[in-house]
Amino acid sequence: MLKTLFSLSLILLFYLKPMAINYSVSFDKVKSHYVTVDLNLETKGEQFIDFKVPVWTPGSYKVREFSNAFENVKANGCKIERVNKNTWRIHNKGVKNVAISYDVYCFTVSVRQSYADAKYAYLHGVSAFGYIEGYMNDEIVLSIKPNNGWKNVEVALPQIKAQGFVFRCANYDLLADSPIAIGNFDVAKYSSGNVPHKIVMIGEGNYNLDIVTEDFKKISDQQVKLMGDHPSSQYLHFVYNVESGGGGLEHLNSQCSMINRWAYTNDKKYKSFLGLIAHEYFHLWNVKRIRPAELGPFDYDKENYTEMLWIAEGITSYYDDMTLYRLGYYNTEEYLKIIAKQINRFENTPGKNVMNLAESSKLAWVKSYMPKEESYNTEISYYNKGMIAALLLDLEIRQTDSKSLDDVMRMLYTDYYKAGNKGFTHQQFVEVCNKVADRDLNAFFEDVIYSTKALNYYDIFSKYGINVKDKNSEACRAWSGVKSKVGGGKVTITSIAANSPAIDAGLSVNDEIIGLNDWRLKDNVENHDKHFSVNHKVNIVYCRDGKIFSTDLEYQKSPVMDFELEIEDAENKRLKAWID
Repeated sequence: MLKTLFSLSLILLFYLKPMAINYSVSFDKVKSHYVTVDLNLETKGEQFIDFKVPVWTPGSYKVREFSNAFENVKANGCKIERVNKNTWRIHNKGVKNVAISYDVYCFTVSVRQSYADAKYAYLHGVSAFGYIEGYMNDEIVLSIKPNNGWKNVEVALPQIKAQGFVFRCANYDLLADSPIAIGNFDVAKYSSGNVPHKIVMIGEGNYNLDIVTEDFKKISDQQVKLMGDHPSSQYLHFVYNVESGGGGLEHLNSQCSMINRWAYTNDKKYKSFLGLIAHEYFHLWNVKRIRPAELGPFDYDKENYTEMLWIAEGITSYYDDMTLYRLGYYNTEEYLKIIAKQINRFENTPGKNVMNLAESSKLAWVKSYMPKEESYNTEISYYNKGMIAALLLDLEIRQTDSKSLDDVMRMLYTDYYKAGNKGFTHQQFVEVCNKVADRDLNAFFEDVIYSTKALNYYDIFSKYGINVKDKNSEACRAWSGVKSKVGGGKVTITSIAANSPAIDAGLSVNDEIIGLNDWRLKDNVENHDKHFSVNHKVNIVYCRDGKIFSTDLEYQKSPVMDFELEIEDAENKRLKAWID
């Protein structure tokens, strides 16, 4: 018994050593959606230390100002000065042992923020935990004190078994990147790549946990097989079952994805959700380990710019549907339709002639995450064109026998992550692609990533026995350029294409369309395009800022493209190597 107690003491001394920063989380105010965090550290004897809150979350490139939710910041009698929006200066005057406490308001159901009530809490690292500037590399011990009746504390951190819900982090980055779910949840377990996995169901839904577990394991096994091994010691899937909302967010050893709680029995919606799971899971390698140089270590105080979000998200978007295809969730015809849908989305975005892929990546902070009415005409998505770029890059590389984008990802994983956990520049990424393809692909990257040149689908797909056809190329459909919505008994313009008849007619976003050719309009404006021919003129009555106006619109030939991909040569060797 004495030997056991001595061993236990050694364990506690090791994990709760004085130099560790100790965070403690409690829920006395949870009915008001507040979570209380106590932070204890031993300083280096400075006259003051700065307690800071991140302004953004890795994986979501928008300044979200998480400090807005932080209240009642105190520090054991020390004077506190609010230096700026996300910094509290604690004047400890050389006192080494400092105890900080604060309340954080958690009332956003999101994969990017924190929520807490009397039933459960989901704590998203950067929105719940501040840090001490200059101490971010110090070890952290995290203690969770669940609310009465809560049984589960789920987080992908090593647990100090002797202390219950006490966990260890090597540094703040790991704490920031490890979401926590506390409450009572359905939990399933499986193993992939010899790594234990958990599925944590947050909220109720019509899910069959056995089926979900089987599907998640298939995805995990497929991607581990692709990449060669699993980089984690444990992995958690947080599944947020909600009434409305969506999206996902990757973390170093976990992911959180949202799904409508009743969508599990809808085959189309459920497959879409599995695609999201495949996307976030592939981030385990791409972005969390294989990363642009600018994406780690993070500066939580300001934007972290990179031209390579198309690699982070576009390549991942390529592999999410490819994963499901390789597992048989889609047949070849369905998979080609998925690709065609992505191409049509891009080609019918006027912004493709204005913004290139590198710009879309770099300006995500003020463009993609802050869309406006004119975004349709001036911007593109690095997810969308990035996925197409990844597809075209794969097809370019596959012209070299037996090599593919798979080999690029494995080489990046080995040469950059395993050989020192370092990021790469865009030129280094190109060099890896050149090496795998055994030829110079610089022209490809200049054309596809750094320019707005038209993409040559016809040439590349023809080499794979696939015919690319625009079903609208010979049609002579009338087009107004208007997109609208119906609500509250009104028809309102939501976007107008650049250089369209609607622009020439003087119409604007937010105009309420009242009548068309003396008839009251009750449905979407664009639904009426099919009733007219090219060069046909119509009269439109609309309301702007309370005043009624009238204008004439002359229809033009529709520039909308509708591509489809058809296999012409099923025995094409390159085709079979790609999607057989």
